[in-house]
Amino acid sequence: MRAAIVALMMGTGLATQVPLAAQAQDGAHMMTLAEVRQRRAELAGSFIRVENVTISGFSMSRGGTASDSSGGVHLDDGGMPMDTITYLERNCAKPGAPASAGCRGALEFTVAAAHGAFTISDAQFIPQR
Repeated sequence: MRAAIVALMMGTGLATQVPLAAQAQDGAHMMTLAEVRQRRAELAGSFIRVENVTISGFSMSRGGTASDSSGGVHLDDGGMPMDTITYLERNCAKPGAPASAGCRGALEFTVAAAHGAFTISDAQFIPQR
């Protein structure tokens, strides 16, 4: 009987932990690139997600351009995971060309302090499926 109660309690504990982990990942503020650019001083340190972003002209040596319906910004590879860099170089290297479906998706990043021009770095790109 004790074993059944312990197993039930452990199962319940694990079930309640999964939604908490999902909530932590969903903690990003949803914004447009223009909103982030305009409010970047107050957003410094905030985790942001921008949907419907198109990446073009990307290479490791010079970065690329991230754009959405509100405008575009420079995207730098600093702090990006290597798999994201490789993906963007392989699929989104053409500047100004109509973007393939693999170059559209979401960007998640932490807003850096407002120094100089607005550039997104340390970002994760999630391709649109």
